[in-house]
Amino acid sequence: MRNSLRNIRLNKGYKNVEEISKNVGISTSYYYKIEQGKRNPGIDLAKNIADVLDHTVDELFL
Repeated sequence: MRNSLRNIRLNKGYKNVEEISKNVGISTSYYYKIEQGKRNPGIDLAKNIADVLDHTVDELFL
Protein backbone atom coordinates (compact mmCIF):
# COMPACT_ATOMS: atom_id res chain seq x y z
CA MET A 1 0.00 0.00 0.00
CA ARG A 2 2.49 2.66 1.13
CA ASN A 3 5.01 1.58 -1.45
CA SER A 4 2.37 2.23 -4.08
CA LEU A 5 1.85 5.70 -2.57
CA ARG A 6 5.50 6.42 -3.30
CA ASN A 7 5.22 5.00 -6.82
CA ILE A 8 2.10 7.04 -7.54
CA ARG A 9 3.86 10.18 -6.27
CA LEU A 10 6.83 9.52 -8.54
CA ASN A 11 4.60 8.73 -11.53
CA LYS A 12 2.78 12.04 -11.01
CA GLY A 13 6.11 13.85 -11.31
CA TYR A 14 6.74 14.61 -7.64
CA LYS A 15 10.37 13.52 -7.53
CA ASN A 16 11.08 15.26 -4.24
CA VAL A 17 8.78 15.04 -1.25
CA GLU A 18 9.17 18.74 -0.49
CA GLU A 19 6.96 19.71 -3.42
CA ILE A 20 4.07 17.39 -2.64
CA SER A 21 4.19 18.04 1.09
CA LYS A 22 3.97 21.76 0.39
CA ASN A 23 0.98 21.22 -1.94
CA VAL A 24 -0.73 19.07 0.69
CA GLY A 25 0.10 21.48 3.51
CA ILE A 26 2.19 19.29 5.81
CA SER A 27 5.85 19.00 6.70
CA THR A 28 8.20 16.92 4.60
CA SER A 29 9.03 14.66 7.54
CA TYR A 30 5.35 13.97 8.22
CA TYR A 31 4.74 13.06 4.58
CA TYR A 32 7.73 10.69 4.64
CA LYS A 33 6.26 9.01 7.72
CA ILE A 34 2.95 8.52 5.92
CA GLU A 35 4.72 6.96 2.92
CA GLN A 36 6.74 4.70 5.21
CA GLY A 37 3.64 3.59 7.11
CA LYS A 38 4.82 5.11 10.39
CA ARG A 39 1.87 7.52 10.49
CA ASN A 40 -1.71 7.25 9.29
CA PRO A 41 -3.29 10.41 7.94
CA GLY A 42 -6.69 11.52 9.13
CA ILE A 43 -9.52 11.48 6.63
CA ASP A 44 -9.11 15.15 5.66
CA LEU A 45 -5.37 14.80 5.08
CA ALA A 46 -5.87 11.53 3.20
CA LYS A 47 -8.39 13.32 0.97
CA ASN A 48 -5.91 16.18 0.35
CA ILE A 49 -3.16 13.75 -0.61
CA ALA A 50 -5.53 11.82 -2.87
CA ASP A 51 -6.69 15.03 -4.55
CA VAL A 52 -3.12 16.21 -5.20
CA LEU A 53 -2.21 12.81 -6.66
CA ASP A 54 -5.48 12.58 -8.62
CA HIS A 55 -6.51 9.28 -6.99
CA THR A 56 -9.16 8.19 -4.53
CA VAL A 57 -8.50 7.73 -0.83
CA ASP A 58 -9.31 4.04 -1.25
CA GLU A 59 -6.69 3.63 -3.97
CA LEU A 60 -4.00 5.15 -1.79
CA PHE A 61 -4.77 4.03 1.74
CA LEU A 62 -6.86 0.83 1.65
